[in-house]
Amino acid sequence: MKPESTAKLSLRERHRAIGAILEARFSVAAFEEVRRTNATYWESPRNDMGRGIYGEAMREKQRLAKATDTQLLAEIAAAGA
Repeated sequence: MKPESTAKLSLRERHRAIGAILEARFSVAAFEEVRRTNATYWESPRNDMGRGIYGEAMREKQRLAKATDTQLLAEIAAAGA
């Protein structure tokens, strides 16, 4: 990726950065696996916390989609991704 002062990410780079940030912070892939493979458990009261965390991750995804390239690069550095 380019230095922050001239940060210009392609659409693909933005998508990857957002995915890496979400994975580092929320382990989204694990939630999506459960959602895909075990719908009954996903919707159960026992998984209320999991759905809540996943919902938070999706709100964060929307926020990150609106972020500037420089902000995304800072976020990815902070996430250690």
